[in-house]
Amino acid sequence: MRFEFDSKIQQLEGKIKWNVLYFPYSVAEHFDIKGNVPVRITVDGHEFEHTLLPSKNGHYMVYNEFIKRVVKKNLGDSVHITLEKDSRKREVIIPTYIEQSLQEAGLLEKFNKQADYIKREQINYIEIAKKEDTKSRRVNALIKRLCESIL
Repeated sequence: MRFEFDSKIQQLEGKIKWNVLYFPYSVAEHFDIKGNVPVRITVDGHEFEHTLLPSKNGHYMVYNEFIKRVVKKNLGDSVHITLEKDSRKREVIIPTYIEQSLQEAGLLEKFNKQADYIKREQINYIEIAKKEDTKSRRVNALIKRLCESIL
């Protein structure tokens, strides 16, 4: 089933101050799920893999840095969204420079033993850096954390 709707970029209510896009339909009714739902979306014509997350006000998607950089809209603006449930198995893709750094440090296997959502979060944190030296510092910090962690 494909959904098409407009959504205003809003701030999530509660402790976490994320910018989000609310899904205006019942996830339980349309997907027979109450929790997270993997989805494929377009935001103003740009494609992304994403996840619908539950909240007391309904399901939402985080308007993250990757989307913001492409769409170039801010809090309070509206975007046009198409959305479909993504039934494909999702794989974590490690950028080559991160994979090489982890391999050289002897930590690639340890990195890969982490849960997929943790690996994605770590990779995204590195990837959103605009400057190469910032990316490099973040890779080095990841290597240090992996060295110190017990898995």
